[in-house]
Amino acid sequence: MYMWNKPHRTAEEKPFATMSANSLFVEFSTNETAAWEKYRDKVIQINGTVEEIKTDASGNTEVVLTTEDILGKVIVTLKQGAKAEGVDVGMTIDIKGICNGFLSDVLLNQGVVANKTNQ
Repeated sequence: MYMWNKPHRTAEEKPFATMSANSLFVEFSTNETAAWEKYRDKVIQINGTVEEIKTDASGNTEVVLTTEDILGKVIVTLKQGAKAEGVDVGMTIDIKGICNGFLSDVLLNQGVVANKTNQ
């Protein structure tokens, strides 16, 4: 019964790993099974350049980070109700999220922006 009332987990905790968006994408695209075993449900802090900021079907904000693969991205869905305030396309940011899978893009959820710089 406690589990029903347990608060949602966010990525505000200490990250399991810190890396570039490209490094995370390469791990998943090279060996998805091993990467999934390593990062499943873990908080990861990613550094990368913002390619796009959009809203998903549920109304949550998504921050899309570029990789060296033209077809592959890292998509971080921010925690419910959070906005990407002060984050613009072209900025380099550090963002944390809980690894949620790989569907041609690496997916993180419950994201929080850790640091941002203008480039």
